[in-house]
Amino acid sequence: MAEYTGSNLSVSFIHPSGTLTLNTDYRSLSATPSIGMVQATAGSDANHTYLTTIKDGKYSYRGVAQTAGTVLKAALAPGVIGTLIIGAEGTTATNQKETCPVISMGASYSYPYDNIVEISCDFQANGAVVLGVY
Repeated sequence: MAEYTGSNLSVSFIHPSGTLTLNTDYRSLSATPSIGMVQATAGSDANHTYLTTIKDGKYSYRGVAQTAGTVLKAALAPGVIGTLIIGAEGTTATNQKETCPVISMGASYSYPYDNIVEISCDFQANGAVVLGVY
């Protein structure tokens, strides 16, 4: 199996005002899928058992903030609905991509005294993830 690094990541956020290319100044992107569960344990069961219910997920972006970044700040405002397209290995033909409708939870900034300013934003999944290729 061949390993790969995150340096080829491609990530875009398509929103009502346009498309943001987030991979140019990114530091990290994490995807955290989850699923609801209900306990099905009953009677003389000796161990808990569960049933799965509805899928969910969250994406967390962190990057280098740019000067005059008002377009980015507006696009990542809390409640902006859009679509994330993520290509972990880049956008070369046949590379996998993940497309997910999301809601921006709002950008936050870190202003360290002696280091570069960073921006971060969480996105709440808002529908089914579609796996495909470029």
